[in-house]
Amino acid sequence: MTGQILLKNMEEFSDDLGEYLDELRSLQKSVENLIEAGDRVNAKALVKANYKSLLEQLDQGNGGLEHAAMLDTLIQLNLMLHDGDAVHQMLKQMKNILANIGVHEPYLDAFLEHVGNVYLLLGNKEEALYCYNRSVAVQESLSGENSPELVGSLLALAGVYTEPEEREKGKAIYNRIIHILEGSKGEACEELGAPLLHLGYISLEENNPEEAEVHIRRALNIAEQNKGKGGSIGVATCGLARIKYAKGDHDKAAELYHSGLDILRKSGLWATGDIALESVKMEAAEFFSVVGRTKEAQDLWEEVLHEKERSIGVNSPRLVVHLQNLATSYAQDGKFERCEPLLRRSLKLLTTSLGPTAPQVSIPLEFLATTLHHLGQNLEAESLARQCLNIREKNFPDDHLLIGEASNILASVLHANSRNDEALNLAWRALHIKEKHLGKNNKQLAFVLDLLLDIMDDLGKTKEVKPVLDRLDALLGGSSMIAP
Repeated sequence: MTGQILLKNMEEFSDDLGEYLDELRSLQKSVENLIEAGDRVNAKALVKANYKSLLEQLDQGNGGLEHAAMLDTLIQLNLMLHDGDAVHQMLKQMKNILANIGVHEPYLDAFLEHVGNVYLLLGNKEEALYCYNRSVAVQESLSGENSPELVGSLLALAGVYTEPEEREKGKAIYNRIIHILEGSKGEACEELGAPLLHLGYISLEENNPEEAEVHIRRALNIAEQNKGKGGSIGVATCGLARIKYAKGDHDKAAELYHSGLDILRKSGLWATGDIALESVKMEAAEFFSVVGRTKEAQDLWEEVLHEKERSIGVNSPRLVVHLQNLATSYAQDGKFERCEPLLRRSLKLLTTSLGPTAPQVSIPLEFLATTLHHLGQNLEAESLARQCLNIREKNFPDDHLLIGEASNILASVLHANSRNDEALNLAWRALHIKEKHLGKNNKQLAFVLDLLLDIMDDLGKTKEVKPVLDRLDALLGGSSMIAP
């Protein structure tokens, strides 16, 4: 096993936490290398060994910044290892340690922000808000309420308010950030770009593209005045593209997306792995996909995938979302033969990372089964669709929408394999579940109703066809082409 236990002589670093943080980064890199190499056993062993050493320190009544730093690192590593129980346990210990650290201690605000990020990732907004608010309070006590040092924590805090009923809270914080920056650094400081863009995006969510354009054009003007450091001109240009898309001007939106992406490519930041830039690229690819410009979407998904492979390695489970995005785009074009290798790779990465029965594995199983069904490889498709349904039945309630989707796919494959009795039962199950979640008049039900008609026709159930056919016609406005 590579790596080392770092906590036995933790006190040696008490006067130089920066040196200790360097040691922790070395530990994190060791574990990441093991995970990338597929050696999860030794990765987990290394994390557990360091955690055991930490617990020995905590049992002796210690609990300072060094211990918080180690917990912060171990939490991140257990997230990579998908050990949710360990993460929750460590978060509780982290909260206890941070609660007893004085506001004047260095790094306290950063640790609070990190913990808030983890809680937000886990969907616990209440705890995330507590951490972010305390981080802001710490900085206010040290630097004052109008210090630019607050900006990072305030941006994190505003990002929690994502629901429609929370928009005013988010807007108030973004406006506070703008006030702080204008007062401390002037009305043209480049840091204004982020809160202005966020205000613009909120305005778009409120169906107010005119107000959105005011904020985003100001962000673009500021970026241009500052000569676009950090790719800010490209990001703001893509923001304008979102506005044109919202206004229905798809050609102008596409032009602006291409322009913004080209600026980002030339900025030197394209391949840095920056999450914000990655989000812009994915947003652009989704736009091209939605408006039917699938070739442009596929080119961008491929570009994003290759950049991620170079930055995190070809065996990282974090590639899965990018593999599936590209596969989905190919499926839109009916290029199922190009979907298959991407989905097989996605399935292998998740199975290796999480184990064959993890609920997340059901997603590539579903996609791959559907792809093989379209390619006429229905024997393997049936096996994969059964695995998908079995995993979901063990992890979700009986009437969960994901179980409805899996039932629908397996029914389609069984019908293709002339196993119509089982297919019929599964199709009815899929219909009932989808009705519950989508409503009985949702047009998405047409697919399963169509499948039911095909199965009943093959089984000779002519008396049962008419009510299903009538319902399908009603959903489609009388446009059904299926004969009774």
